[in-house]
Amino acid sequence: MKKLLKRFAMGSTIFIVLVVGIFIALNNYIMPAYVKSPEVKIPDLVGKQKEEAFNILKALNLQPVLQGVRYDENFPKDHVMFQNPPAGREVKIHRRVYLLISGGEPLIKMPNLTGKTLRDAKITLERLGLAVNRVFKIRSEFPAGIVVDQQYPEGTNLTKGDSIDIKISLGPQVGMIRVPNLLGKTLNRARRILSRNSLKIGKVTYQKSPNLLPNTIIDQYPSENKLVSIGDSVDVIVTKN
Repeated sequence: MKKLLKRFAMGSTIFIVLVVGIFIALNNYIMPAYVKSPEVKIPDLVGKQKEEAFNILKALNLQPVLQGVRYDENFPKDHVMFQNPPAGREVKIHRRVYLLISGGEPLIKMPNLTGKTLRDAKITLERLGLAVNRVFKIRSEFPAGIVVDQQYPEGTNLTKGDSIDIKISLGPQVGMIRVPNLLGKTLNRARRILSRNSLKIGKVTYQKSPNLLPNTIIDQYPSENKLVSIGDSVDVIVTKN
């Protein structure tokens, strides 16, 4: 018991000596050195270009720190929007100064225009601060006047004022027809449907199916609504026992 108390007393003494030593060092050396270090006035950096602001702070023995980037149309890209500490404050040298930098105008996500009329596409773009540039007209399976392609994929980042090229449909070529839906039909009924549309059955492939009645079409090529020439064939896959 006496040895334990002796060790405890010795440990307490060492701890007290360390605390006192740290206090003396802070009081006599560290704090006076900090208090006596020179001060500088924080300059006004808002509106300045990022590299210029960094150089100004370094020349004053201050530490510039990039706080982040924010998109704002009121500040040019790569210019200081906000600083902390604010301009005019007296601080010690080597103090950190946090800068918020502008990313320029907010980015705009390219919308999906496919399937819209030309008028609707223009309205959609104008609401976002974008515009239609060139309009190309092409033959396609879409009805005439419908957008079938756009210069940038949906979700592409654009800036305000950008212009986009689009392609609109002239409609299908003369002599083209859309493939009807044959799925779930019997082979004989499919022949009659195709005949009414000036088409015909092509290759017939049979496939076993325990869940469907025999002679039922379960797949077709070309698929429904694809444009083909009048007189073309449609291949089908049909169930069997």
